[in-house]
Amino acid sequence: MTGKPPKKPITVLHLIAPTHFGGAERVVLSLADAIDRSRFSVIVGSFVNARSPDNEFLGRVREMGIPGTVFWLRRTLDVENIPRLVRFIRSEGVAIVHTHGYRSDIVGLMAARLSSRPVVATIHGFVSIDPRLRFYEQCDRFALRFFDLVLPVSDQIRQVLRSSGVRRERMTTIRNAVAPADGDGRKCPVPSIPLHKRDGEFLIGIVGRLSPEKNIPGFLEVAKRLSERYAHLRFVVVGEGPERECLEGLTMRLGLDGKVRFTGFVEAMEGIYSLLDMLVIASSTEGVPLTVLEAMRHGIPVVSTGVGGIPEVIEDGVDGLLVEPGDTGALCRAVEDLVVDANRYMGISRNAQKKVLRDFERSSWARRIERCYLSMLNKREEASNG
Repeated sequence: MTGKPPKKPITVLHLIAPTHFGGAERVVLSLADAIDRSRFSVIVGSFVNARSPDNEFLGRVREMGIPGTVFWLRRTLDVENIPRLVRFIRSEGVAIVHTHGYRSDIVGLMAARLSSRPVVATIHGFVSIDPRLRFYEQCDRFALRFFDLVLPVSDQIRQVLRSSGVRRERMTTIRNAVAPADGDGRKCPVPSIPLHKRDGEFLIGIVGRLSPEKNIPGFLEVAKRLSERYAHLRFVVVGEGPERECLEGLTMRLGLDGKVRFTGFVEAMEGIYSLLDMLVIASSTEGVPLTVLEAMRHGIPVVSTGVGGIPEVIEDGVDGLLVEPGDTGALCRAVEDLVVDANRYMGISRNAQKKVLRDFERSSWARRIERCYLSMLNKREEASNG
């Protein structure tokens, strides 16, 4: 007597438009790596500008051996990709479409509906820093009303979506998570990175895309004030983006040459974290940044503006420090508090590491998303049978 043949894994198509290698891109790769491959198979579909074919994210997809395909963009929302995507979904036996970002949300929704497939979106945050992005954000919020399931990464984003008309019962908050470093969160040996630290120096960093919402000028102002008081402080800006040239010019005008280092994009972030003594987030808007979780995992105290989902991760004064966005003076005082108070610094370091290892562990995060997939499929099957 033969048993039942094993069930074929459920195919999930992740759609993303990777303009740079940021948080959303890293979340997609992390989920592809952590998902239960006996039950699910992952394909990554990338919407890439045809004029800029070289893409860090595509390289990472290939390195990890994740099946993927590219849908070339010749304009912001290339509707010609909709029939291509429909054909791909059908030919590859895709059971679930999972989108990330407004381009993928809008095109993915239409293709999923035409293919009669359920569609889920992870909402990493909104960055409406100019009229064009505000318009796309409004279109995205409207489209999200028609998704089978929406997964905001914070309760704050969930509230924004609820006010935009997304139904409460179709939303589940799933905050980002990180894998443990070396199994227990300890700092790893330093790989080759464009940074070094001398004995006795205290290194304070900011990590992210060099764009207006990150408020790098606020970080540089903190660097100016504190470097005048404490000779052992050094500062690093890790990341790449459209504001780099202006920010480097501002650094020179503030007299911070030799005190602040710009590394550009760094692939080996474990090496950066092994050198950092403190992470600063000066942003005006965020979701739940992976950099916050990664720093906490390494026991690096975080001083951040209390924006987006960050207050849902950091308890002020316990496992990090929070200040009001735009208040450079408060940001400077919070950083200084940890520079001068070693006992407070060590207490926050220990508490931060314990929290991440306890509450933001990657395998539990992946299992929650898998349960969402199965629940969504079951509801659709019940509706079709009813």
